[in-house]
Amino acid sequence: MGFKGLFVGLCTIDSQFLVNKFPSSNSKVKASDYGIYTGGPATNAAITFSFLGGKSHLVSSIGKHLFHNFILDELKTFNLKITDITPHSHTNPTLATVITTKRNGARAVISYNPKDIRTSTSILNSFNILNFNIVLVDGFHMEYCIKISSLANKNNIPVIFDGGSWKEGMGDLLNNIDIAICSENFSPPGIKSKKKVIKFLRKKKIKKVAMTRGHKPILIYEKNKLLKIRVSKIEVVDTLGAGDIFHGAFCYYYLKSNDFKNAIKEAVDIAAKSCLSFGTREWMKK
Repeated sequence: MGFKGLFVGLCTIDSQFLVNKFPSSNSKVKASDYGIYTGGPATNAAITFSFLGGKSHLVSSIGKHLFHNFILDELKTFNLKITDITPHSHTNPTLATVITTKRNGARAVISYNPKDIRTSTSILNSFNILNFNIVLVDGFHMEYCIKISSLANKNNIPVIFDGGSWKEGMGDLLNNIDIAICSENFSPPGIKSKKKVIKFLRKKKIKKVAMTRGHKPILIYEKNKLLKIRVSKIEVVDTLGAGDIFHGAFCYYYLKSNDFKNAIKEAVDIAAKSCLSFGTREWMKK
């Protein structure tokens, strides 16, 4: 279709182990499978968008370090264009170790987030927002999420929000959002009820809202109606990256159909497919 998507946010290195059970204190556990991938909400969404047939451009922190070439090589495999907001930084990227159990795909994550990363705002001059059909922001590298979403908003380019958890500056970011797709763990300060979260987002003048709830039906709000969309019942192998993949698929199918509910349904099927195999890439081979 030639759709062009701009994805702004986190890029990580994810190392993953598949085990029979979680290790206990002072124990050693042998993994039956292992993978290492470039990850992060915006990054996995961009890869999915590209895999489905779109053209993805990722704005994130890459930097120069041990994993520099690994990240670039994998992203180029999926034909992603990259704008690095930390081109001269030698700080390690965000690192995550994921332990996934065979029994039900449950996982535990240990992550490290580098601090005091110096970014370059001049990169905003390196691309034309009018070249894109859709923008997704995940709330990481908040300054860039706000600036780019504001620019897209002023040019009537739909901005999709991936809401995993509340982050500083998010109140300003939400002013630029057209469609919010949040997990049930997304909770603005002082708000815990799922319906109140949706109401909060509606007050931000966000026209379309969806809330994913794992295996439970997705709540969606559109045209003053709150509806539910069923999630396919499957035997889950691994849920790593499923939410990110869902967002990338949504962006693609929303551009294809311009139908919010239909795009959610299509994205549900893609995310479910990704949960049937170990790792964040294996589903693409089937």
